[in-house]
Amino acid sequence: MSERNFHLRSRVEYGQPDNAIVSLIVQKKVEGEWQDFVLNTLTPGFEIFVYAMFTCQHTYFRVNCAEQGLKLVRAEGDISLGTDADWNLERIDVSLRASLAEGQASTETIDYIVGRMGQCPVSRNTREVEATRIEISFDL
Repeated sequence: MSERNFHLRSRVEYGQPDNAIVSLIVQKKVEGEWQDFVLNTLTPGFEIFVYAMFTCQHTYFRVNCAEQGLKLVRAEGDISLGTDADWNLERIDVSLRASLAEGQASTETIDYIVGRMGQCPVSRNTREVEATRIEISFDL
């Protein structure tokens, strides 16, 4: 079990074209309670890293959905990271659930989008973590 755990969630509404973000709410879990995530000069560095990874994953999700003809209405997402006592990543878990205004998400399309999400710049520059999971669904 990880020594340090970080958990963010988001709610996003999209517009067209290209699944543009119309509304975005991000929250962090602190001692079992959800609080608004506020990015500023007082935000701890590792929380900024978690947010950067989440934002990168989400960007690749919405952009690749648009490229595949999937027009998004809204999505809910979660990222959960765990580190050991020395801040080494042990676990990365990303989940996005979306509703579609247009398009069909086949298994092949979902696999393609998940593969692309793993290529976002933050992910590419993070060492491999054995316990990594990226999951998307279109059932919101």
